[in-house]
Amino acid sequence: MRKYELVWILGSDAGEEQGTESVEKISSLVADVGGELSGTEVWGKRTLAYPIQKNTEGYYLQANFEIDGVKAPELDRALGADQSIIRHLLVRDEIKPVVAEEAAE
Repeated sequence: MRKYELVWILGSDAGEEQGTESVEKISSLVADVGGELSGTEVWGKRTLAYPIQKNTEGYYLQANFEIDGVKAPELDRALGADQSIIRHLLVRDEIKPVVAEEAAE
């Protein structure tokens, strides 16, 4: 199981209710591929840097979860098929290894 972080944007007409529905939908998609949702965060409505599908504002949401790495492309395709999501980014949440510095001689 690998840790992933997902950020997605709903259209400008979305509000708190649509955000809650979207979080529930993402939670069920993660559960369908055998993953476990560890947390979600609502960032709210923000102005976009450039228009996306004629939207100048978007409703931002973020989720952290663990799924099998083989299932990540399947989840990504399901997110792309969702018409309410105008943009999404799925990245692997890596823990960078700490390199011990050698003592100066």
